[in-house]
Amino acid sequence: MEVEKTRKYAIAIFALGVAVCLTGAVLMAFGGGLLGENHTDIATVIGIVGIGLIGTSGATFASISSKRSSKEAKSRTGGV
Repeated sequence: MEVEKTRKYAIAIFALGVAVCLTGAVLMAFGGGLLGENHTDIATVIGIVGIGLIGTSGATFASISSKRSSKEAKSRTGGV
C-alpha cells in the first residue's frame, strides 16, 4: 500500500516537472510581451526548476524499485 502511494506521488511530481519545463519553454519563446525585454533569465530558471522536479521523481521511482526488490528478496529467504 505504501509503495503505491509513493508511486502516485512520484508520477505527480513528474507531471508537475514536465508542466514547469513547458512553462519555461513557452516563456522563452513568447515571454517578451509578458515579462519584458530580458525574459530569458526567468524562463531559464523556471526550466531548471522543472528539470530538478523531473530528476526528483526519477529518484523516487528508483527508491520504489529498490524497496520492491528488497521485499522480494526477504520473501525468498523466509523473512530474514
